Amino acid sequence: MGRVATRDDQQQDVHISAFDVLVHRSGKFLTAFYTCWAALTGLLSYARIVTAQSPPLAWPEIAIIVIVAAAVCAAISIPLAFAFSEGIPMVIAKLWLDRARQEGRQETQRAWEAWNERRLAAERDGRPFTEPPPSRNGAAKKDDS
Repeated sequence: MGRVATRDDQQQDVHISAFDVLVHRSGKFLTAFYTCWAALTGLLSYARIVTAQSPPLAWPEIAIIVIVAAAVCAAISIPLAFAFSEGIPMVIAKLWLDRARQEGRQETQRAWEAWNERRLAAERDGRPFTEPPPSRNGAAKKDDS
């Protein structure tokens, strides 16, 4: 029988460990991994070949240099790829969320300051002030909708 998707299936976006890359992000992870791995392997191999003690090197020596560089760079590329596919986007999202929260706090502060100015002006003029505070206005607007 076919399985019906539920809301719980959509909430499977939970990480268990640092190496638990989600399926929809595995493409980004693999792209970052192979890019880092190829670039680092090329750079390390080139640097080792150029700085060889007895140039020119024979093809078997070059092949060994490239194989060793590829193995070393694979170990280096895994954490780099994880950082590019998971860590950096997570940090950017956190910064964006913090900025949005700060803007929300500033907007709330401005609303309270404007309300207080109207309250003080009414008090100075001797008029009654019946406007509810901004927190109650928000609740009232939600109830009216």
